[in-house]
This record gives sequence, C-alpha cells and structure tokens, in this order.
Amino acid sequence: MRTLVALAAITVISGCTVALQDDALPDYTAPSKLVSCAVGLPEQWKDELARNRTEAGSHERITIVGANENTDTTLVRTKRNQTTELVLRDNAKRQQVMAVQDQQISGVEFDGRWVTFSTGADETYAWDARNDGAPVQIGRNGAVVRNGKAAWSDGKSVHVYDLAKKKDRVVGQGTKPDFFGDTVIWLQNGKFVSEAALPEPLRKVQASGNVASDGRTLVWTQGEDTLHGWRADWTEPRELAEIKKVPKTEGITAPRVSGDFVSWRSESGYVTDIRSGATMHTTEGALEVHGGALTLEDGRIAASAPLSTLSPLPNC
Repeated sequence: MRTLVALAAITVISGCTVALQDDALPDYTAPSKLVSCAVGLPEQWKDELARNRTEAGSHERITIVGANENTDTTLVRTKRNQTTELVLRDNAKRQQVMAVQDQQISGVEFDGRWVTFSTGADETYAWDARNDGAPVQIGRNGAVVRNGKAAWSDGKSVHVYDLAKKKDRVVGQGTKPDFFGDTVIWLQNGKFVSEAALPEPLRKVQASGNVASDGRTLVWTQGEDTLHGWRADWTEPRELAEIKKVPKTEGITAPRVSGDFVSWRSESGYVTDIRSGATMHTTEGALEVHGGALTLEDGRIAASAPLSTLSPLPNC
C-alpha cells in the first residue's frame, strides 16, 4: 500500500465548491419536488442492489464512486476518522489509488483504465490502473475522463489532456467541458461550443451550467428547475424532468448520465429513465449512476447494480 498522502487543511479557493459537492450526499429523506412523471423505487431494483452490498464498520462511511459497465470493477471511497481512501477493487485484487488525511476525495471519474479525481485542495489527479503507480496532478477544478483523455476548465480556458502522452492542449474558452461523440463540448456564456461543428439542435440551447454526457447522451439544466437532454438521432432536445419552483431552495444539480438513466439532485436524489420519461425519487438511500452502474449509499451501507439488469421505469 502506498504511503498515506498528508495534505493541508481545506482552504476556501475558487472552484472548491465543485469538489465538495460530490462528497456531500443529498438528504434522501427530503420530500420530492417533482412536477413531471414520478414513480417509486421498483422492487426489482432493490433486489439487484442487494446482490452487491457492502456494510461499513461503525466508524466508517463507504461510497461507491465509480464503476465500469463491462467488468465487476468499482471505485470505493472509504472514510475512517480523519482518513479518506480511494480504492479500485474487483473480484481478483484491491488497488489503492490514494489516501489523504483531513481532506476529501471527490469528483471521481473512471473510463475503465484511467481514474481522475480531486482532493479537498481542489487539485486534480490522474491514475493509471494498468501501471498502479502514484497519481499524477494534471490540473485543478475537477475533470472528466474518457478513452484516455481528461478534460477540464481552469475557469477561463478548456483543457484536454492526453493521459498516455502527458500532453495538455487548450481547445477553447469556457467551462463545463465533457466528451460527446468523438469531440469535446463545453459552455461559453450559456451556449454550447464544440471543437467540431456544433449540431444544429444544440445551437439555440440555453444551458445554466450543469452539464453531463456519457458520449451518446448530453444532458443539461435549463434554468434551475428543468433537466433537458439530446442524442444525435433526436431531431430536437427533450425535457426530461421538472421540479417545483421553490424559493431559496436548491435547483437541479449534479446530473450524471449513463445509458438510458440520468441521476441528479435537488436537496434529495432522483433517477430519470430517458425512455419512459419517468423519474424515481426514494427515501431509501442516495442513488446515482456511475459508468454503467446504479450505486446506492444509505448510512454505512453501499451497493451497486449494473444498469443493464434494471427494469425500465414505468410510464405514468
């Protein structure tokens, strides 16, 4: 096991909110604010989650923060007292990615080989599961990763970093980059911008700053209270979910998309099925999608299930 990395206490700096958001779980006991089609947690989902269930010790908190849809590999973050550890594990082995003292590990992303994540100081690291060496700092403010490339924004410029070649390039000006199809897409003054020609249906979109993609599906918030999405075979973007406009409360945040499911937050957590347009809200734990898996955290309980095994959410 590599030596514990001791970092300084959390400092309030620009971009730190991004790193903290991933670490702070939604209050899953909060009432639903859904206006759009609402359904309950299917029993079949409960059964699938129960198949891969982990219970932490009395002084631990365990969270599945990454998964790979083609393997049984998961990234697990464990907190014990003041130590936070990120571990990649499967049926055959356990690899420590990093451990930190008095800090957080957040914004974890995984493409099947490369892991990117941020610490409480908002330094962004990359780690290669094949080589199992020490993580390497590649930037700040968090990153997304796909097919060996990481993308992030320093608040002004959008960077794409080739992790194998260790080469960084600036592709434009803006924020919230993600990978869509074979290119990188990001926001500039509330509009989508791309390295390649921007598809016509996205040219008039007004996005508010919460963007996610799995390469096939792009999702974003429009205003604070609606979630929208688009795929290349759709003629127009679609509204996927809507919440009540409640003053002084959180709008739609932290969307994550994988396959036909989108998880997102607004005080509590929600999962939307793109096919049926239904959204599931539950008070039985915090649910998110990660790289082809649905993950659950409920106190000291963590579980995951492949999205391919889950039944579709029913139409309303």
